[in-house]
Amino acid sequence: MLSKLNPQQKEAVKFQENALVIACPGSGKTRVLTSKIAYELEKMSTKKKMVVALTYTNRAAEEISKRIDEMGISTEQLWAGTIHSFCFQWILSPYSSNLSELKYGFSIADEFMVDELKEQIFEEYNLPGFTEINTRINRQGSYDFIGAGNNPAEELHKRLLNNRMIDFDLLLYFSYQLLMKYPKISLHLGRIFTYILIDEFQDTQDLQYAIVGQIIKASQKKCKLFLVGDPNQAIYSSLGGMAKEVSEIAEEIGCEIKKLELSGNYRSIQRIIDYYTLYQWHVTNVESMIDDGRDKGIVKFNNTTHKDKLYQELATIIRDHLNKGTNPKEICVIAPRWDHLTTISRRLKSLLPDVPFDAPGLTPLPRSLDNFWYKLARLLLTKPSSKMYMTRMRWSKQILEEINIFTNTNYETNSKQSRKFLRLINGIKIDESNGILYLKQAFTLLFSLLNIDLEDHKVLYEHWESFFNGIERRYSKPDFVTLPKDISYFRSMFQIAKGVVVNTCHGVKGEEFDTVIAFGLLRGYVPHWNSIINQHYMVEEEHSKKLLYVIGSRAKRHLYMFAEKGRLTQSGNEYEVNRQLGRVNFEYNDSEVSLVYGI
Repeated sequence: MLSKLNPQQKEAVKFQENALVIACPGSGKTRVLTSKIAYELEKMSTKKKMVVALTYTNRAAEEISKRIDEMGISTEQLWAGTIHSFCFQWILSPYSSNLSELKYGFSIADEFMVDELKEQIFEEYNLPGFTEINTRINRQGSYDFIGAGNNPAEELHKRLLNNRMIDFDLLLYFSYQLLMKYPKISLHLGRIFTYILIDEFQDTQDLQYAIVGQIIKASQKKCKLFLVGDPNQAIYSSLGGMAKEVSEIAEEIGCEIKKLELSGNYRSIQRIIDYYTLYQWHVTNVESMIDDGRDKGIVKFNNTTHKDKLYQELATIIRDHLNKGTNPKEICVIAPRWDHLTTISRRLKSLLPDVPFDAPGLTPLPRSLDNFWYKLARLLLTKPSSKMYMTRMRWSKQILEEINIFTNTNYETNSKQSRKFLRLINGIKIDESNGILYLKQAFTLLFSLLNIDLEDHKVLYEHWESFFNGIERRYSKPDFVTLPKDISYFRSMFQIAKGVVVNTCHGVKGEEFDTVIAFGLLRGYVPHWNSIINQHYMVEEEHSKKLLYVIGSRAKRHLYMFAEKGRLTQSGNEYEVNRQLGRVNFEYNDSEVSLVYGI
């Protein structure tokens, strides 16, 4: 397990006290995290204990579980998911009846319902277009945001609660309230968990630190904390993410924590590293550790191409790298906005009809791993294969457990029964090409085979409504209106990406590609106007540099940066080049650059 790790990585995995691991891009962060989880799982001496891995996205949690499966280590004593899923399952679901606001039950509002409420409140309060309705709540129960969006945030939560619904910010706040009002909850959880591991710690909110801190503190050093991340990649600060210092974390958990480092980059050539480290916010030394790290690669910057001709430039770059033997999945097109990506994707497909494209973030299925029907859809739509067997077995077990909870049934959830349920799923054949109708018929058939009447179970019905309404709402949005609705497309969402990846600056975080092509690098997009208007200039500087750092550090060998011309603001002015990008002094390859900020 540890034989392929370098000395820094081994030290982190074997370290048995609380640890904060600062990992530069390409330093093997995910390998260390999964190795640490596997290392602790193998040491388990009782079935009553659990290891918890908290990730920023459900996709990251699934990737961790999959890697542990592939190592041949049982994941029965591993819980992996987002902090919101963790709070829902371990705190709110069992203890919410202790809070007056939730004692009559609750459900979690999906993102589109929240967006619709925000739009209504925007109109009612006559808010300016750039106003942010920030619903984040602090430990005292007040809203973090002070300004025009404060009262509307309170109004939004009031309307949700009146409908017995909560959003993710209320979920965190009520979880924290339960831990503070009822210390026995923290004590109980602290006895169950041996380790809580946090991926991308720099994106953790203050309330999330507080929740984890209460559990660690209550365990009286029996539950350890392991955090890993990179403060230079803290691109969610506008959502409350913060990279706390060692001393601050120690205060949260009530005991010492040691800072460790992963400094070698096993991803990128040195020239790419030299470029993206120009955008470092926290200065660290990053050195390429790959064999041909001195290869020059390509680093280009273009701020002269018009947006209407951009797709031709991108198609030329993609075709050139494919002709040189680059695998399509090793090429990524990045932009800050999905509407720009969907437009350019259509144009690229018209010029490159034989080239496959994958847009992992552009799925009509609401990605809520707390929704029962999403989990079942994932299992139904994933093709059986030897590579996916262990993962699908784990999903099968999870679904059986939830069927027991939601329907008061008592199915066994051992390996034999999970395998039997998986065979039942694999045997479902529906003659329907429309993806939505296919899923409805497949779900109905499965529960008919299980002799369970869905109408008798309110929570399953609520999950059903949320899931299918979410699909319909997504298809009504401009970004999704051109997406196919057939079952083949639905299935493709759960297949391993094989084509050129198309994703946002935020969605691509944690990924790596031979060739990265980024466009839309314009002030107001990168960073967003919310980081500029009515903000100190250092806020823009920090948010901008961190986004450019993340974009640049995705590339292994080749990086193309576009700040195209012709995009106009609402007032009709042309967007300007991102200021930090425009000011950087670097010896690009033959780039097309007009004079920007003295260059």
